[in-house]
Amino acid sequence: MNKPFINETKLPKVMDIIDEAASLMEEKDCDNDEKAMQILSGLQKELADITGNPSIKITDFKRYWSYISLEEIAKKALMLPPVKEKLTDTQVREIVLNILSYNSESEMDYWIEYLTVNTGLPDLTDYIFYPDIKGLDGNASLEEIADKIISDMYSSNCLD
Repeated sequence: MNKPFINETKLPKVMDIIDEAASLMEEKDCDNDEKAMQILSGLQKELADITGNPSIKITDFKRYWSYISLEEIAKKALMLPPVKEKLTDTQVREIVLNILSYNSESEMDYWIEYLTVNTGLPDLTDYIFYPDIKGLDGNASLEEIADKIISDMYSSNCLD
């Protein structure tokens, strides 16, 4: 359970790639315009190479500005996807208790995705942001939320 690594020296280049791709997708029909498709394909390859993530999709950044800043989305792109690990209840609890105190939105998103991968609970954000949907009080503490996640993780047979 390691903190996600972000190579800050790559951040400006990733920001440029994402911004250029998003602008291109906004201005051109990248499904039918051959030249736009070629440029987008080149940006896709460049992004995959610089992030070290061959499964990253440039099209996921099409309208990033509607929900996140360019810097945060670039940081997110530089984080490799979380992998499945065997977490202890204590580790799950620690992540949940710290989930709202991470330095950036991209880091918080990473840990939510990490918990999703490692608990098998696909709607993990509901536990944290809408605990009443999960049968908790709307003002549930993070400790109560952590206990509910751990309980549901076992009762739903989400663990391998």
